[in-house]
Amino acid sequence: MRDVIVIGGGIAGLSCALRLRAAGLDALLLEAQTTAGGNIQTSEIDGFRFERGPHTFMPSADDIFALAAEAGISDQIVASSPAAHRRFIVRNGRLHLVPTGPWSFVTSDLISLRGKLRLMSEPFRTGERGALTDSATTFFARRFGDEGARVLAGAFISGVYAGDPATLSAPAAFPLFWRFEQERGSMIRGAMAHGKQRKRQREELAKKAGQALAPRPSGLCTFARGLGQLTSTLALRLGDRCRTGVAVRGVERSNGTFAVSVEGEVLPAQRVVVATPPGAAAQILRSTDAALADLVTGIPLAPMTVVHLGFRQRQPGVPDGFGFLAPRNEGVRSLGILFPSRLFSERAPAAGELLTGFVGGMTDTQALALEDVEIERIVRDDLKQLCGVDAAPDFVRVLRYQGAIPQFVLGHLDRMEQIRGRLATLPGLHLAGNYLRGVGMKDAVASGFETAAAIVEQRASAGRPS
Repeated sequence: MRDVIVIGGGIAGLSCALRLRAAGLDALLLEAQTTAGGNIQTSEIDGFRFERGPHTFMPSADDIFALAAEAGISDQIVASSPAAHRRFIVRNGRLHLVPTGPWSFVTSDLISLRGKLRLMSEPFRTGERGALTDSATTFFARRFGDEGARVLAGAFISGVYAGDPATLSAPAAFPLFWRFEQERGSMIRGAMAHGKQRKRQREELAKKAGQALAPRPSGLCTFARGLGQLTSTLALRLGDRCRTGVAVRGVERSNGTFAVSVEGEVLPAQRVVVATPPGAAAQILRSTDAALADLVTGIPLAPMTVVHLGFRQRQPGVPDGFGFLAPRNEGVRSLGILFPSRLFSERAPAAGELLTGFVGGMTDTQALALEDVEIERIVRDDLKQLCGVDAAPDFVRVLRYQGAIPQFVLGHLDRMEQIRGRLATLPGLHLAGNYLRGVGMKDAVASGFETAAAIVEQRASAGRPS
């Protein structure tokens, strides 16, 4: 009987399994697909290197840096070009550079003078605090004003959640921003204090370890061969403890242990971690606890189509930058378009261009039903309107995800409390994934780490004399 079986080979499951193995536990990871990594995979076709899921991570993502170190590929982390600091938002039919300082904010025509004045007053409105029932629309309108909420927060929500601000729960979807308001009375004041606190914490940790504070890259980060280099390396590190092409049929619990059913085999384990997306998790959990399965499957996921367009010639109308995001109701159907070849080398052939568009989300769920050529046309039309790109691409890949990004809708915090309550009645069963604590890659890694730490602690406690 194994100590732990981890079901699901995405980044959360891989992170969890690696930590468990490092702690000396007999952990086996099972992944239904033929390749581990979930959506974090990188492909190379015809000289174009493209991501199938996330594109980058932030220099502040401590857990990803820790995971890279444990995988032995810290030296493979690469920083984006300086162009990554240039980000655009669609407004009134054209691209506007997002202000990065006081002067650029004052001179920007991204929002009106009235909207700017409202934003500038945010640090001084410290007496305004919301309720746990606030939607993202309510929260950002309170902090930024209606225009700032629609344009700035609207673009941000399109990029992070592909969600509907009116249905997202502010404290669940934006817990850090929410905490800034609750503790400091202001997002801006809270962000400034948070930045200083993080630096102090990193300095203290480095001092305890007897090391100098290691510098972090500025801008954005990836790995030399794309984000998929991390997940493929983790799978290699796990070796035969990572079994792919193995679909789990169900999990039964009896007498405090678990039986994991796969094709032609039943695998016993002391503990089980379900690290799959909500839909798959619910199917696996139903035979163990139907109420828990219902809670998990009730978490909505935004559908998404990702369109990679490759050009063998540089497109002069595309500005140097990270890409653009589009608030809804600005005459652009794409949620946003990234410029990967402007950020990292070897994303396109020499003198070429790789552009990546996103279509769908919770405000455009019908987009997933469109044919590939129609999806491609949407992204190309937006590129032509905003960047003047009229050339036919030399390379096209359309990727479809029925459930791409978990939506932390109103009531999500209550749902999480109920999930924790059900898990408390099922000792040895654990959940991990980005639908629990945050939708980012760093959140998924943190979920895997925290789950592994909880199992190690529980095992140690069980072995201590009472």
